[in-house]
Amino acid sequence: MQKSRREAIIAKIDGYASGQAVDAKLMQGTDFIRIRVGQCRVILDDIGTVLDVLKIGPRGDVYK
Repeated sequence: MQKSRREAIIAKIDGYASGQAVDAKLMQGTDFIRIRVGQCRVILDDIGTVLDVLKIGPRGDVYK
């Protein structure tokens, strides 16, 4: 993964954790949260004070 993409993903996760407005949505049929970072998607499990990053990958492949 490119350094710039990795830094953008980390910045979005940090932004979500600190309460900033990011493109985050609750996934249908699950308790997981999806954050969009360009063409990548980050799947999170928000367990109160802990964010568990479940999967990071290109859209389409990350949902499989």
